[in-house]
Amino acid sequence: MSFREWKKYLVTFAITAVIFGTTIAISILIDNARLNNIRSLQDNISLSILSSETQFNLLRNANCEDIFNSDLDSQLADIGNRLSFMESTGHSKDADFMSLKQYYYLLQIKNYMLISSATKCPLKPITILYFYKPDCSDCDKQGDVLNYLLKHHPDNVRIYSFDFSVDVPAVKTLADINKVSDDMPALVIDKVAYQGFHSLEDLISINPKMGTDRVRLVLSPHLDDAALSVGGLIARSTHTDNSPVIATVFTGMPKTPIATVWDAKSGFNDSTQAMESRASENEYAANILHSKTLNMGYLDHEYRDGSVATSTLQNQIKSDIIKLIRNYDTSTSTMEVYGPAIFSAKIGHVDHTILHDAYIDAISEYKPRGIVTFFIYEDFPYVKNANVSRVDSAKMDLTKSLKNDAPQFSYSPIYIPLTDETVKAKENAIRSYGSQVKAMGSELVSVSTEWMKDRCKGLFKVPTFCEVVYQVQK
Repeated sequence: MSFREWKKYLVTFAITAVIFGTTIAISILIDNARLNNIRSLQDNISLSILSSETQFNLLRNANCEDIFNSDLDSQLADIGNRLSFMESTGHSKDADFMSLKQYYYLLQIKNYMLISSATKCPLKPITILYFYKPDCSDCDKQGDVLNYLLKHHPDNVRIYSFDFSVDVPAVKTLADINKVSDDMPALVIDKVAYQGFHSLEDLISINPKMGTDRVRLVLSPHLDDAALSVGGLIARSTHTDNSPVIATVFTGMPKTPIATVWDAKSGFNDSTQAMESRASENEYAANILHSKTLNMGYLDHEYRDGSVATSTLQNQIKSDIIKLIRNYDTSTSTMEVYGPAIFSAKIGHVDHTILHDAYIDAISEYKPRGIVTFFIYEDFPYVKNANVSRVDSAKMDLTKSLKNDAPQFSYSPIYIPLTDETVKAKENAIRSYGSQVKAMGSELVSVSTEWMKDRCKGLFKVPTFCEVVYQVQK
């Protein structure tokens, strides 16, 4: 082999070594940066424990949605991710790891106590304490079962995992209180202990509600209103065979085509072309939001001839709403139903008012078989122009106007934080209603996003987009 060939191989080797070494160095730098970030957390653990104590005391008297969506949840998720990273990078024996793990267990116990205290919340999840030990084959299988349950029915369960071999006095006390022995794995389901491995079928037989689907039914006046108002909620819902469902009321098509100003503004020649196109837009938007659609077939106010009185129409819609809820309501079901808010006479739409009034009547009459919770959602874009605290949208609260409208109920605002992913899904869903964007203005999507950004400004520790609904309590 000539010197020139040796030189070529040496240069190639040197280049490869430099690239390989650089890659390793970058990887080490990234790992060290993340570990330093984790170590900096250790310096603040005492303060964090004090903070969690304060949060716990504040949340004990909070409403249900605040309890189930508190900062304690985000802290648990963040620390869980940090622990997983440390384990994956071979730092599970470090003192930092053990210290963080002990803090994580204490925070889990705090969260468990908080959820357990929410005895009056109608949709309280089933709590499961999971005790395991390393090198336990049945523990690995039990973990797989619980992960499956959490993935497919996240609204139904809260699972708290504890390594029984880690010396944390609070964990030992928790096990003793619940009469858990050393036979691992062990589960405590709603404060009853079960030793040994339990299959998915075993768990569902212990409490059938673990395996039931939570149904979310959103009543929408027209074919774009659900996406405009609560598209983020729909996008972040647990997607199952039954949920979420968008039931749109005014989707009927006149037997004889009618040409209206709004349809012309939307780019249609007549009602037939309009409703066919809008129904297609709705299916496309629902696909983006991973939801099902149901069209109730009532005529839009622009197509009605006035032969049916408003009160009669309202009663018919009320009856259909009750029938629709009954289709999903079983003795073991958990269900959420959402309907639109209304505002002053000068703001809103006549069809929205009819649906709202029919929905309120349905709530008054309906007798649930399972657990059914009713909500009012803020109807966008009308809510943006509502004469309620216009100066600061984050301080807007519709409970007073809702109480004036239907004083037989009480109302609790619930602020729903949205991830960037769900906001993007909502934006894309709104864009799918091209005809309505054309009629209402091309800035509709950006206005909607800005409203979500402003709606809960300052209410969360981390700035976020959100939507607001109001739980109706009889």
